[in-house]
Amino acid sequence: MLHLFLLRLLPVLGLLLSTQVHAKEQVSPCIQYEKADQNRVHIAKIDLHCPGIQIIGTPIKQANQTTSNFAFPNKTTVAINGAFFDANNKPQGLNVSNGIRWPGSYDTTHHSFLACTLENRCFIEAPNRKTAHNPAWHTVISGWQTLKNGRYICPHGSQKICHSNARGQHPRTALGLSNNNRYLYLVVVEGRKTDFQGYTLNQLARLFKKMNVNNALNLDGGGSSTMIINRTRVNELPSRQFFLERNVANHLGIIDTTPH
Repeated sequence: MLHLFLLRLLPVLGLLLSTQVHAKEQVSPCIQYEKADQNRVHIAKIDLHCPGIQIIGTPIKQANQTTSNFAFPNKTTVAINGAFFDANNKPQGLNVSNGIRWPGSYDTTHHSFLACTLENRCFIEAPNRKTAHNPAWHTVISGWQTLKNGRYICPHGSQKICHSNARGQHPRTALGLSNNNRYLYLVVVEGRKTDFQGYTLNQLARLFKKMNVNNALNLDGGGSSTMIINRTRVNELPSRQFFLERNVANHLGIIDTTPH
């Protein structure tokens, strides 16, 4: 009898475990949030067809602060850290916030970017391109490696350091566009924990491919990786940081004003 009871219980346990790992939460009318891989991977899915969705970058006067300190005053529904930055805390590549290009900011073949208009028409630049700034772009966030069809692509001219970064397991922040450009995905992977080191870029690329996203972009990661949803940081930071978020040059925020 006990054996029969356990057999009947197994499908229920399987469903509970599946719900725990892959549970999806509607955090706003047009933004869905879920956790995966031992709850160490955080995924926000934004419907760009919703007229109440607004995509913002960090106002230049709010540069070099934590993701939480960007998210709170701007009342974002979801926020993540943004571009890689140099020793002077300047974001690398082309970055545009609220239609204003950052001083000295321009695209290079070493960077690719996500660009969105006020109407949320977005695209991700192909690797190894150099694209002039378009005044119609309201928000631009630059990244480094492109994640395409389940694998990462290094830009020409930075192969050694790029591959070294890509092959290690680290906390990661990335974004991707669905193949029909309707959905924007924001992903933060935890790491540098005793029980979870993070993802390689091929692991990250395969995650996007599993979500039917063939075009994605790796942003600044490591100790910078942070996702804030409705005023709460959902990811754990690397163990050595304790609870201290890192100041980063810029951020990407999504505001959903769609009526409930």
